[in-house]
Amino acid sequence: MIQVDVFWSFAMGACFASCAAESLKRETSVFINKYFVYCVLYLSLIFGPSGVYLLWGYPGWETMFFLDRSLNPIWPCLFACTNVLQGVLGFVVVWKLIHNGKEATAHAVWTMAYTCMFTILTLGYDRFLYAGSLAEWRAGKKYKLIDFFWCDVFYTLLIMGVVVIPPLYYAVVTFPTDVPINKSRKWTMIKQALTGYMYASIAVVVGFLLLHNMKQTPPSWGYDRLLAFLIGQAVFGVFIFLPMFFIPLKRNRMRKIK
Repeated sequence: MIQVDVFWSFAMGACFASCAAESLKRETSVFINKYFVYCVLYLSLIFGPSGVYLLWGYPGWETMFFLDRSLNPIWPCLFACTNVLQGVLGFVVVWKLIHNGKEATAHAVWTMAYTCMFTILTLGYDRFLYAGSLAEWRAGKKYKLIDFFWCDVFYTLLIMGVVVIPPLYYAVVTFPTDVPINKSRKWTMIKQALTGYMYASIAVVVGFLLLHNMKQTPPSWGYDRLLAFLIGQAVFGVFIFLPMFFIPLKRNRMRKIK
């Protein structure tokens, strides 16, 4: 999903910087440090290519069934570019927040970006979980939602997850430990991230209810969309917060003076 990948790359760049907050406080350059290098390499060598593969292999699904492979060649180029650029932007934004002493806001930034991503996926769940092609979508052919979990797109996503997810989890688990971390700081990080996620979720729910009551949502949208958002936010939330609970604690080791 082109729109989804833009928010996802921003969230990942911001997450990398947030998890390395204590170490980045000691860095004088946002670009000359190992965390930024890791961020750029991950986005350009792993995440970006995976998005382009999906766009070319399944252009209907990747564009929420608006475009097919006849799209102008400039679009895959721009897509690959934004997948890296947005991640870099997320890293830079959080770096500035960290250096301004706003670490709680920094954690809220990446969790809110994830919420934006999940909002698109869940409010448009009928497109996200459509098992057919663009031609079938336009022809009005119906598929059950569960059929998506037996289609080529889903199997491709599973295979890509083996490549995309582990390096992301590795950064979340190891970056905080480059500076000695105790239980208090670990749980403060988790609390700050969860708080941002909760407030963003509440904002989406309130916004949906207001727009729905004002008849500003599409006529076909019912409260099933809101239910899909709540379920998706909970399920996806498990996957993004799970690695934070596995951050190992490290203490300062004092040398004994004889």
